[in-house]
Amino acid sequence: MKSFSPEILGEIEDILNIGIALSAEKDQNRLLEMIVTEARRITHADAGTLYMVDEDKLVYRIMQNESMGTFKGGGGEVIPFPPVPMSMENISAFVALTHQSVNIPNVYNAIEFDFTGPKKFDAATGYHTLSMLVIPLENHEGTVIGVLQLINAQDEYGNLIPFGHHFEKVVSSLASQAAIFLTNIQLLRDIENLFNSFVDVMATAIDSRTPYNANHSRRVALLAGELAQVINYEPDSRWGHETFDKDRIAQLVMAGWLHDIGKIATPLEVMDKSSRIERPLELVMQRFDYIHSWLEKQYLEKKLASLSASPEEQSAVDKWWEEQQQTLQEAREFIIKVDNPATFVDKDLQEKVREIAARTYTDPAGKVFNWLKPEEVTALCVMKGTLTNDERQIMEDHVVVTQRMLDKMPFTAKLKDVPYFASIHHEHLDGKGYPNHLAEDDIPVEGRILALVDVFDALTADDRPYKKAMPLEQALKILGFMVKDHELDGDLLEIFIKHQVWEKI
Repeated sequence: MKSFSPEILGEIEDILNIGIALSAEKDQNRLLEMIVTEARRITHADAGTLYMVDEDKLVYRIMQNESMGTFKGGGGEVIPFPPVPMSMENISAFVALTHQSVNIPNVYNAIEFDFTGPKKFDAATGYHTLSMLVIPLENHEGTVIGVLQLINAQDEYGNLIPFGHHFEKVVSSLASQAAIFLTNIQLLRDIENLFNSFVDVMATAIDSRTPYNANHSRRVALLAGELAQVINYEPDSRWGHETFDKDRIAQLVMAGWLHDIGKIATPLEVMDKSSRIERPLELVMQRFDYIHSWLEKQYLEKKLASLSASPEEQSAVDKWWEEQQQTLQEAREFIIKVDNPATFVDKDLQEKVREIAARTYTDPAGKVFNWLKPEEVTALCVMKGTLTNDERQIMEDHVVVTQRMLDKMPFTAKLKDVPYFASIHHEHLDGKGYPNHLAEDDIPVEGRILALVDVFDALTADDRPYKKAMPLEQALKILGFMVKDHELDGDLLEIFIKHQVWEKI
């Protein structure tokens, strides 16, 4: 069995421990910094630079120089040095292009590469660059994603010496592990970006179906995230025990982006309905035009028949015609009024709708019809808003479709509750919300947040078909009424107003 010196065993143990540490680090900047720090420690190097490949150039990401007290890039800050072009004369670029490590014992004696840059640096700072060990960061796919440059190996007395040849393999092993971990982190980031882009596309598609919903998903997502963030600043509030860290806020924001995805299945004529009977109003008015002509024909017939009658009879015919015109005009104006969603249609108005509907006329074929069709009567008798009971059910079903769609998406563990949170944004604390009529204790704070900001945006948005944008003060007053009616969470509304969350997006 082959034996190893304590020194070699120590280096092997170092590589294993570093590998474990690298695999546990999920922050790319800290991982890059760890690579340089540990490589310098193993090789006793005074300085080190890590470049990342960016298309046709190398970009500075980490710079460390122990003797000069320089440590840059670990916090993700940009290092203000120009990128290194992919030229074979530059040692780092050569390593990236050839996938080969290079060990230079003395920079000032080397003629293979252009070391003008290090020499100018030495002249300007008094630093002395002697030895260099440059290693490619090559991942499991054989792609060089970066270059590690170590400068000035030191002996135990701090004297500058060349890098030992055995360090080439040690650092190459470290660099290979690091490249794989960096690639995995980037892969995860790419997958996350792809998923976020898909969510953005889906939300944009929903909001773009109608100009009346433009940017609603975005605003709800941002408002929800900001409200969750400021809850962290209210430890004495009812929700002070709740901690919203980065992952929890990300899950809530994702639910906000997707809360209306079920509207992809909602008919536009329901989503965009801006009045009680909307476009059929034009048909009703055209029908009334015909009724006017029909009544006028009767009048002319009566007038002709009364030519030989007494003046009183002729006057009665004229009076009848005036009454018919007035009745018809009043019906027109009344229907236009109750078609407007701003009108609250109480029982008296509903009865008048039915009275108008009960009147009849005869079409050219001799068939008798009511002035209003049954479906028009139903729509005009809606007390508040524009939707009939059937249409409202269709509209409310969007949350059921939302959960059904999102349940089919493979969310990660950190986002596993997105389908549930997105589907309960219409639940109320009084148990009268939808779709599940959840009781107060069954609605998590995320659902309460989404319910609050969804209503706020609905009230203040200037792109809704059935109303103009509501002034902020009035919108907050309505939210207060909804709190009194035990629909929305009053503690959340208090925090929402205190921190003026709407100003943060």
